[in-house]
Amino acid sequence: MRAGRLLLCASAILGGAAIAHWTTPKYVRALPTQEPAARTSDSAPTLSAAEAPPFDDDANANVVRIADPISFEHDSFGESFRDGITITGETQHRFILFTFDDGPDFRTTPRLLDLLDQNHVKAVFFVAGYRIDGNYPLAQRQAAIARDIVRRGHIIGNHTENHLGLPSLETDEAITQIESAEAAIVRATGRRPFLFRPPYGAHSPRIDHLVQERGYTMMLWNIGTGDYQVRTAEDVLNIWRRAYDIRMRQEGQRGGIILLHDTHAWSVEAFQLIYNDIQRRNCELLAAGEELFDIVGDPSVFFAPRSERGTELAAAPKTEPPAELLDARQELLRDEAQTRCGALALR
Repeated sequence: MRAGRLLLCASAILGGAAIAHWTTPKYVRALPTQEPAARTSDSAPTLSAAEAPPFDDDANANVVRIADPISFEHDSFGESFRDGITITGETQHRFILFTFDDGPDFRTTPRLLDLLDQNHVKAVFFVAGYRIDGNYPLAQRQAAIARDIVRRGHIIGNHTENHLGLPSLETDEAITQIESAEAAIVRATGRRPFLFRPPYGAHSPRIDHLVQERGYTMMLWNIGTGDYQVRTAEDVLNIWRRAYDIRMRQEGQRGGIILLHDTHAWSVEAFQLIYNDIQRRNCELLAAGEELFDIVGDPSVFFAPRSERGTELAAAPKTEPPAELLDARQELLRDEAQTRCGALALR
């Protein structure tokens, strides 16, 4: 990972009303009745994009949809979030969304997918086109992993073709970076994405316009982990803790979007450590009668359409869901935490 990558601070602090996505019933995949079989990097599929059978989200008999007005609709390509205002992750509530950049990598991403399955967590993967683009074996293998990301219920987003800082490029070069990655994702998976993350979080009004006119919603982050600067999962965990605590103490942001990279083995293992830390914190919050962390599987809670908010806003407002829906989600979380934390206390 380039040493010059910058941790991005959210660009604006804006007030806002309830987000439209909270107001309509959503659907969610039922959790599998069995834990997924363990998979290693060496067992990643090697079919080319042309050889891969078309996937169908509803083709798997073990996947069903259940009505749930306080859950989020699964959308593997983010089409529900097209044409939105830039997402920063700023929120006064303890919503957490995991995102992973720069992959897929055959050495690390399959392990991460297994960990996400085991913890019933859905995430957003921002894919670099060059990793899945081409007819050579490595690209074909990683294109198959991109399809596996979709099959497992995660969202894929565009992270440009070659991971170049867009503001430093000429306009036609920046367009090529965006569109080449999109084409690579289409070849690998059969559909285009609608979420976009600029490399290094670097963007400008010119780049914002190029992204918006192609129907993308730009998604940044507000909780960095510094995982490109360290080499152990424990170091990543410690940076997460410091970054989160600083955001909460100085800016009142109690949740948001976490940035990790699925190209580092230590980042993959750090996901589990961060997840465990969140669950530990939830036991403490439960005992204190405070709002619990709510790990969400897509950016619904952070999203605001441009058509509703107007293009004059540079970034989506802080998330403020309707009180009754927040209360309903928290009730479910407290029930789960009561059982889990009680079991831990007996050990």
